[in-house]
Amino acid sequence: MVTMTLLAVAQVAVYPMEVAKTRLAVSPASAYSGMLDVVQKVLRAEGGGALYRGLGTSVVGIIPYAGIDLSVNSLLKEGLGRRYAARGVEPGVPALLACGMLSSTCAMLSTYPINLVRTRLQISGMPGAPSYTGPLDCFRQTVRTGGVAALWQGLLPNMLKVMPATSISYAVYDALSKV
Repeated sequence: MVTMTLLAVAQVAVYPMEVAKTRLAVSPASAYSGMLDVVQKVLRAEGGGALYRGLGTSVVGIIPYAGIDLSVNSLLKEGLGRRYAARGVEPGVPALLACGMLSSTCAMLSTYPINLVRTRLQISGMPGAPSYTGPLDCFRQTVRTGGVAALWQGLLPNMLKVMPATSISYAVYDALSKV
């Protein structure tokens, strides 16, 4: 529970930067001169709440994502550990990387719609972007306009970013915990 609380506090602290990053990514190059400019313009035009649009969804999404990722990773490492122990060796870095990739894949596939809703809420109200009254409205509009499959739009690029980062983090943690 402490881990989830720390993750939630971290989300609150960095969330305006996440909103700024997302808006920089989807805006024309001339819209903003950088992250500080995004924050200033959002504050002036939309108020401080816009910098936290989607935060609740993000915090709620941490719980199942972390739970699935950590659980699957632990189960995979325990299973591998038993197989390797039977041969008198320990799993190497490639095996640990594979465990991290599989666990993050399971977590991402299971929770990606929450991530998509969060991202869409972050750009809600921008010129040319749809507006949503909240996460459920975003979910409904997404399904209504694109079908259920639309809830996984952008999954592949996100997985290509998250899988290596997560697997490397787990492998480094495991290696350092043995020192």
